[in-house]
Amino acid sequence: HGITLDVSGNLYIADTENHRIQKWEPGASEGTTIAGGNNYGSAANQLRYPSRFTFDASGNLYIADASNHRIQKWEPGASEGTTVAGGNGYGSAANQLHYPFAVILDASGNLYIADHNNNRIQKWAPGASEGTTVAGGNGSGSAANQLNSPGAIIMDASRNLYIADILNNRIQKWALGASEGTTI
Repeated sequence: HGITLDVSGNLYIADTENHRIQKWEPGASEGTTIAGGNNYGSAANQLRYPSRFTFDASGNLYIADASNHRIQKWEPGASEGTTVAGGNGYGSAANQLHYPFAVILDASGNLYIADHNNNRIQKWAPGASEGTTVAGGNGSGSAANQLNSPGAIIMDASRNLYIADILNNRIQKWALGASEGTTI
């Protein structure tokens, strides 16, 4: 479900059905598992239907571990991850996620999570035990203050969020601190 390249040309793939993140070096005939790959499950060394992911400047990998309703942080070379958001069962409380589908980081290390089944974008500060809703969160719908199954997010230099609002067939631009977005 997720794919990215690094500056060295390494390809990283969320191998969702195999519950792992793979790294493919240029010209390689096979990939290397860098997270998960220990069957599906909820242990620290397992993933369950990982979706999108991102890296920080130190090479730490943040994975939207969708069916475990958590974001896992894997340090380079680690054999297991640490839950940094969610992980409290699925639900809509501030300390829960329900099928997180994407995760990005800002320059301050805040995580922004497309909380797919809760129709919201959650911001989790580093070390926080719960998140804050920064987009959506007003039930499923197509009004300017609602999302319907957000699936991907990016942030521009002005800290505007661009949200793939899947079941509304639109991209919503949402300024941080705004109470609603605009369709672009």
